[in-house]
Amino acid sequence: MENVVITKEDVQEIVQSVKITFFINCIIVVFIYTLNQKTDIITQFFASQSIGLTIVAIIQIAKVLYPPFKTDYKKLYYFLPVPVLPASLIGINFLHNQATLPELMLLIAIITLPVMVLFQYRDNKVNAKKALSDEQKKSSDSDKALQANKLLLLQAQINPHFLFNTLDNVKQYINTEPEKALHLLTDYTFFLRQTLPSTQTTSGCVNDELALINAYIAIQQTRFPCIRFIEKVDKNVKTFLLPPLIIQPLIENAIVHGLAPLGHQGLITLTIEKEIGNLLINVTDNGVGFTDSKVNTESMAIKNIEARLYLYHPHSSLKIMEPDQGASIQITIPLNET
Repeated sequence: MENVVITKEDVQEIVQSVKITFFINCIIVVFIYTLNQKTDIITQFFASQSIGLTIVAIIQIAKVLYPPFKTDYKKLYYFLPVPVLPASLIGINFLHNQATLPELMLLIAIITLPVMVLFQYRDNKVNAKKALSDEQKKSSDSDKALQANKLLLLQAQINPHFLFNTLDNVKQYINTEPEKALHLLTDYTFFLRQTLPSTQTTSGCVNDELALINAYIAIQQTRFPCIRFIEKVDKNVKTFLLPPLIIQPLIENAIVHGLAPLGHQGLITLTIEKEIGNLLINVTDNGVGFTDSKVNTESMAIKNIEARLYLYHPHSSLKIMEPDQGASIQITIPLNET
C-alpha cells in the first residue's frame, strides 16, 4: 500500500467520471419514466444514481490501487462483476418491487458494458493526446512514433453511438422476442471483443477487419432483416495489413445514410482485391446516394478515414463515386512488398 500514489490526473479522472456517470444516469431515468410514467421518478433517480456512482467509485478506487487497470481494459472487464454485486444489493432496496436481484444484476451489467466502452474511448483519446504531447517535446523521437500516436488519436474519435442503439434494441426485444434479444446480445458481445483491440493498435489485417464487419452486419441484420450484404474478397489478400477500423465506418455510413431513408432495406457490397501493388477496397450500396443523403464528402467519418489513411501510408487514397443508384467509396492502400 505504501506504493499507492494518487496524482492530480487521478483526481481529475475521478471527478470527470462522476460527472459523466451522473449525466448518463439522468438520461436513463428520463428514458424509463418516458416509457412508463407510472414509475416513481424520484425512486428511479436515487436507484440509478446510487447504482452508477457505486460502480464508478469501486472502479476508480481499483484503478488507483491497481494501476494496470488504467491501461489494460481487458483486466478491468474481468473485474466488472466485483462492482456490479454491491451496486445491485444497493439498487434492489429501491427496485425490489420491479425486479429480482439476478434480473437487476444482469441489467446493470448490460448497461455498464457500453458505458465502460465509452470510458475506454475517452481514456484512449486522453492517453493518445498525452503521448502525442510527450513525443512533440522530445526532439529525438522518431516521426514514425509521432504518426502512430496521431493514428491512435484519430481511432479514438470513432463514435460508439450505435452501441447504445443496439443496447436499446436488446431491451425492447427482451419481453417480446427473447430469442432475438439473446441472438442480438451475442452478436453485440462478439463485436465488442473484436472492436476493443482495434482501438489500441495502429495496424491490423484484412481478416481481422472482416471479422469485425461480419459481427457488425449480424447486429444490423437482426434489427433490419431487409439489409443484404455481399462480401467479395480475394482469399490471397486476407493477411494483408491495413489500418484497423477503416472499413466498418463506411459500412455503417452506407446503412445509416444510404439504406435507412429507404426503410433500412437494400444491398451493400464489399470488394477487396489486389491490383498492381495496391490493396483495393470498395464499398458500394444501392441506397439514396450522396446527393439525397445527409452525408457528404466533408463528413467527419470520411475525414477521419482520409486522415488515418494518410498517416498509415502517404500514398493511400479514398475516392468517392456516384453510380446510377446509390454510392460507392474506393480505398487504395499501397502494399509494402519485398
